[in-house]
Parts: sequence; C-alpha cells; structure tokens
Amino acid sequence: MHPLASTRRFVAVLAVLLPPLLAGAADKAAKPVAGGEKPSAQELLRRIDERMSFKSDYKGTVRLRELRKDGTEQLMEVQVYRRDTSRDLLIYVTNPKHLAGSGYLRIGRNLWEYESSTGQWQRTTQRGNIINTVACEEDFDRSRLAENYDVKDEGEEVVNGTAFRKLHLTMKSGVEVSFDQLRLWVDPGFNIVKRIGYASSGRVLRTDIIRSYQPIKDPADGKVAYPYKEVVESEETGGSQFTVRYDDVVLGRLSPNIFTKTWLEGRVR
Repeated sequence: MHPLASTRRFVAVLAVLLPPLLAGAADKAAKPVAGGEKPSAQELLRRIDERMSFKSDYKGTVRLRELRKDGTEQLMEVQVYRRDTSRDLLIYVTNPKHLAGSGYLRIGRNLWEYESSTGQWQRTTQRGNIINTVACEEDFDRSRLAENYDVKDEGEEVVNGTAFRKLHLTMKSGVEVSFDQLRLWVDPGFNIVKRIGYASSGRVLRTDIIRSYQPIKDPADGKVAYPYKEVVESEETGGSQFTVRYDDVVLGRLSPNIFTKTWLEGRVR
C-alpha cells in the first residue's frame, strides 16, 4: 500500500473510531505521564508490555466473528488458559462444532496443534493461523514487544487533537514471531490503538484497530492490568474482517494438568 494512502486511511478510520476507542482505552488509571515526559521508544514498549501483563494465571473466552467480503459470517469461540510465569499456553476450541475439541498447546517454545477428529498432534509455528483465521498465537498470549522487537521512533501523528506516538518494530535475530515487522500507533495513556503487521518484504498482512481495553485487578499483586477487550482485525489478502472479543476473564491459580496433551485430549471423551 502506498504510504500516503495508508496515512489517509488511518486518519479516516481513527476519525470514526476515536470517541468510543478513547472511552474504552483511556481509563482513569492510565493518565498521560505528567510534565510532558516522552519515554524513549524502547521504554514505551516496556510500559505497554507491563500494562498488559499478569502475575496470576489467566483464563478467558475469546469470541471471533468473521465477516467475509461476500457478506457471509462465521462465529468461533475458544477457551484460553495461560501461565505467563512459565510461558504455558493452551487454546481449546469450543465453536464451530466441526472443530470443537481441537486446540493448541505450547510446551516451552514449541507450539502443537491438536485435531480432535483424528486424535493427531502436529507441530506448528507462531506464524500459523489459529482455527483457519487471521488470528495467531500472539493474539492469545501476553505482550512481549520489548523482548521480541527492535524499535524505531517515527515521531507523532495528530488525529483530532490527540498526538499518537508512531513506532516501527522489526523482529530481533533468533526470535520467532507472527509478524516480521509491526507499526504501532500509541495514545498518551500507553494504549496501542492501531497496529499493522508486515511480512519481511514490507507487504501488509493484517491491520488491527484496538477498540477497547478492560481494567482487571490481579489478585497476585493487587496491580490493575489492561488487556484487550475488543479488536477489529482486517486481513489484507482475503479482505475478511474479524471482530475479536476477550470475555469472561478470570485470574487465579490453574491446575498444571491443564497445560498437557492429556488434558486437551480428554475434553472430547
């Protein structure tokens, strides 16, 4: 996409989404830094990661609504279990029916896909699409931007009087991530409001508008974290649009048995 066209499209999109977006994202505890301080690009990534992280284990329901170019739609639902202290992650598909019982399990840095209809496991990658959508592993994981990417500050872009920090991220050597490059727009409260994922060639793969966050108090340390509540993801190639909602979040100790192949296989018995 031509850079000028991309900028015009961004301004048009934010002009429509800005009021509801800021109402959801800019919560009372996420005030801009006093005194006009502007953290470095690297510090900005660290603060974004910190705002979205938990010490407790995470359990939640993610609902995806796909709207295709031909007007048809599909609803999907998965249960997500996460233990950030050990990087454990399990995704259990509950809808649509023909995929129910399938899932994904990350053990160490290896991601495995389970197909309930065959009972087979196969290794997949962070770049693989979850349940044949544009969603990828990172959409269900904790934010690790500072750990996985080098960052370049691209200055500010002002929309309706609000200055958004614009960052260009490139993946670090030796890491495996869903997008080789990212471009982020970040509001004064350290909320990402727009994100574009690129291939190594610079080709746009996916554009996300983060419509809202949800403040959740972590019982492990009393800190309030701000994970996503609703994200609109647009696939560049196929033209499908996904509305992703993160619902029913519960923080608390999960059984270690959940993060095993045996647990997922047992869901369909």
